[in-house]
Amino acid sequence: MPGSTRACRVAFGRITAGPCTKLGSGVYEGMELVSAGNFDVLYAAAFDEHWRDVFQVLLAWTNDWQAAEDLTQETFLRLWRHRDRIDWDQRILPWLLVTGRRLATDRFRALRRHFAVAPANQFQQDGQLDRWLDVQSALAVLSPLERTSVVLTAFLGFSNDEAARILDTTPGAVRSAMSRARTKLGDA
Repeated sequence: MPGSTRACRVAFGRITAGPCTKLGSGVYEGMELVSAGNFDVLYAAAFDEHWRDVFQVLLAWTNDWQAAEDLTQETFLRLWRHRDRIDWDQRILPWLLVTGRRLATDRFRALRRHFAVAPANQFQQDGQLDRWLDVQSALAVLSPLERTSVVLTAFLGFSNDEAARILDTTPGAVRSAMSRARTKLGDA
């Protein structure tokens, strides 16, 4: 809350050992600027202040908790790799959000390449469209990881190891997702 006084250890781009007064978003009175070469403190402050915001945006973007965590981690890894080239006098949250959105978009593109949709005329023979609609409605009850695991392993014939590499997860996570999917599809 603006105007509140509290003990501040680190605030984005600034550090203090004693109490400080928050004047607004990320602006504190009574704090000294961190020296330009102390990237560890700047990175730690950015992580502490913005991890939750980046994660929430990526969770909304992907609708997948695990993917949002992975993308948030990758976003902050990119910040670490570019820490010496970033203008720390500017707000860092926009950079983090753009980087996270780009990583999520790259993930969607990679998944889309593996799930190319067949042309509409292919389903016009022998009631295939009706069967496809039944499959689609059954898959709708699954989480994104479960659905993707089923499609990769059952429909496309990938092994659990291959599916795990495609989904950037572990083979155990794919096996667990498949088990949950079998249970849900058995109940449907």
